[in-house]
Amino acid sequence: MPTTFRIAALIAAASLGAAALAAPASAHAPEKTVLTPYGRVPQSDVVQVDNHQSLEVVDGQVEKVDLRSRTVLARLGAAATGPASADPYRHAASLRARAGIAARTDDAGLGGNCPADWGQKNIQSFSTTWTVPPKPADSTSTTTYFIWNGLAGGALQPVLQWGNGTAAYQIANWYYVGGKYAHGTYLSVAPGASLTGRIDYVSQGNGTYTYKESFAGHPSADVTVNRTSVADGVIECFEPYTDGDASKNPDAPDVAMKNIDLTDQPGHTAPPTIAWTGDSSAAGTKVVNGSSSNGEVDLYFNGM
Repeated sequence: MPTTFRIAALIAAASLGAAALAAPASAHAPEKTVLTPYGRVPQSDVVQVDNHQSLEVVDGQVEKVDLRSRTVLARLGAAATGPASADPYRHAASLRARAGIAARTDDAGLGGNCPADWGQKNIQSFSTTWTVPPKPADSTSTTTYFIWNGLAGGALQPVLQWGNGTAAYQIANWYYVGGKYAHGTYLSVAPGASLTGRIDYVSQGNGTYTYKESFAGHPSADVTVNRTSVADGVIECFEPYTDGDASKNPDAPDVAMKNIDLTDQPGHTAPPTIAWTGDSSAAGTKVVNGSSSNGEVDLYFNGM
């Protein structure tokens, strides 16, 4: 994936948002939306799963499936197609434009401090450990920010969230499949808690690539991801929707994304270092250790 991917995605999101503003007013009230780590998404395209459920694309349709019994729990419509469908951020922008949802400052997604190495392939596992930061200086704020590590530009991501309607920290595993945005069970965590977000490749067969997302010690939050494409590229991200208000970001200089560990599938060897590039709009990233086996990348909240 090219290093310009995220910039192009944000430009596309902006242009689609402008198109939404120009669209004629609907006779119906606009659909409710949900703020996700992919930007704002129509509520009908966000699906909750538990650790025994998954979204799958079957014969061009997205289904919610019980992994134990293989029972189809819900049929969610045709899988997304077209140029934007492979990119969860561009697809979210296209959904907003199609629904006539007016652009907002918290629409675009991935607008924070998100270094990545798009060139990583044949990934077996990718994990990162970080400490839940202090609450914002404005501790009553419910304004949202996300901190996560991920694969495939963030299509798979174990996420720490502050805000989104509650003045508290929560974790949940998120993923994007077939045009739908899925998340596992939300669990509360406290400042100072240690988190390890991990994504593991499980298997491949019949055009499906299976991954598992988890937070160490929180198995009820696990999710299984069945994709129609392999997940290449690694990313670390502080993704704020605080509109530059430092009092609504964590009351700390940065978050240290530590113990970064990347392994490759049998027959392949991960490079000794990860080539972190591609910050977008945030003030700074410090690569403390570029190692692929015990790396550290510090993500600054309000400038270095």
